[in-house]
Amino acid sequence: MKSYRDYSLGAKERASLLLKEMSLDEKMAQINCVFPFDQDAYNFEKIQQETKYGMGEVSTLEMRRMETLDEVAAWQRKVQKIVMENSAHRIPAIFHMEGLCGAFIQDSTSFPSGIGRGASFDPKLEEQIAEIVSRQETACGITHILAPVLDVARDPRMGRFGESYGEDASLVSAMGAAYTKGIQKNTVASRKAESVAKHFVAFHNSQGGIHGTHSETPTRLLEEVFAKPFQAAITESDLKGIMPCYCSVNGEDVSASYNMLTKLLREKMGFDGMCISDYGAVGNAHSVHHIGETFEEAGAMCLHAGMDIEMPSCTGYNEKLKEMFSSGKLDIHILDTAVLRVLEGKFRMGLFENPYALEGKELHALVMQEADRNTSLRSARESMVLLKNDGVLPIAAKGKKIAVIGPHAGYARKMFGGYTHMCMMESTYAIANSIAGVSGVVQADADEIITVPGTNIQSDETEQFDQILKRQKPQCRNLYEEFQIRFPESEILYAYGYPIAGNDESHFEEALQAAKQADIVILTLGGKHGTCSMASMEKELTVLILTFQNVRMHLFARLRSLENHWLAFTLMEDRFPVMLQGNI
Repeated sequence: MKSYRDYSLGAKERASLLLKEMSLDEKMAQINCVFPFDQDAYNFEKIQQETKYGMGEVSTLEMRRMETLDEVAAWQRKVQKIVMENSAHRIPAIFHMEGLCGAFIQDSTSFPSGIGRGASFDPKLEEQIAEIVSRQETACGITHILAPVLDVARDPRMGRFGESYGEDASLVSAMGAAYTKGIQKNTVASRKAESVAKHFVAFHNSQGGIHGTHSETPTRLLEEVFAKPFQAAITESDLKGIMPCYCSVNGEDVSASYNMLTKLLREKMGFDGMCISDYGAVGNAHSVHHIGETFEEAGAMCLHAGMDIEMPSCTGYNEKLKEMFSSGKLDIHILDTAVLRVLEGKFRMGLFENPYALEGKELHALVMQEADRNTSLRSARESMVLLKNDGVLPIAAKGKKIAVIGPHAGYARKMFGGYTHMCMMESTYAIANSIAGVSGVVQADADEIITVPGTNIQSDETEQFDQILKRQKPQCRNLYEEFQIRFPESEILYAYGYPIAGNDESHFEEALQAAKQADIVILTLGGKHGTCSMASMEKELTVLILTFQNVRMHLFARLRSLENHWLAFTLMEDRFPVMLQGNI
């Protein structure tokens, strides 16, 4: 008699055999997720209670706070052990983590944001980056990697613009398919990771460029532009995971839309993998989009539409939804269809045989490789766009004075964009958090919010933020420090100049004096791209334009009166500088 324990069988057959043996409680557990958040990350008693019948997914966001790679591995092993011991059939959980810019794990490699990597026009490099991210996360027991971002970004007012490869659907398709291939390419520790592409579909066509608002997108535009990168990843790279967007599209909440998730995605586009919700999206179907009389009714619509797992916690896929299946109010086939896809994914990943993170030397050998840093450096270099050079570059600075001006030149941390480990650690200090899915949440025991004058942007220029860089990337140098090393025979001057947001001109005079003394002026301009309340770029790219015109251009104009060479690095997004150059 065939058994799901027979690893010689295919993933789908094993999943079908296991499904027949499962109770309703076990099935419901497989479409749920647990999110051990903040101090509850180490509340194993609570995790035990929340996973009493097993669990479909486990969020690893709080790995961002863990001090060592060994701590990360030990935590995954502990939680996975709890989940499997609670499951009557010892079904392992899928552990998921973001993967756009690298893992949120100490000693992992950070990469530029999507908009910067899109500027490379190099799919092969993108595949290499994905292989690194996949290897590092899979070694830690993480097999759902929430990347790539396949949004076609055509509205610069959208604060998440920097996550995308850009406005060209063909470029996003090529880079996204390459990234998907890299994630799913190799077996690591006898496991295979799977890519979860996001945010399906037309997310960046939202009204007013506002996050999660309605997207009115004609069918042809939706399918030929916004769905094109997803189709490429499915067709060319066998994409196995999809995360729908927060938006409603053409009057339908995507997370609850049978037309979008089944008719379009599965039937027309040929997707045969798992569909998992964005954080809070199933709950939003009821609370924001007003679908159903209750959360469970909205959950039933999402499940029927094709949403297999609710993340990050149980809101719509709740006990009352289970009762609807138990009583026969809902067809059990709807639940079985989702559970089958989840189980098949777990068998594909090799989790039943290899559910745990690696340990010791084997773990460190897979995560900490010098070649990975070189790939990151290459990616950062390829993300740069040179608009003009009439002979100032390369800099001939021997014996000259160089003035390096701007906050980006003195703080390397500002060079790390949204969805880097750096940024996610910054968000733990964000008192007024505005990360995706969370709107204006203020910590109950928080200190008074210190904002940039004239804005609602939280200031990040305190020691607690600088300590993040010292812990995570102790060898990372800022632009000022780099100039000191590269040009030892030159005098390097530094001046803060201006804040990344606001109208503070108090540092202008210092910057002007530095410029007057210098033969060459290096001027950095721009905001800060991130995912929490201290990110000036999160509030729309128009902030950058206005600030550039009204404040920085004021300083810029005063610098133009000086007779020296100048270079301006405009940091449009993470590691996506535009270098302007000229003679004054």
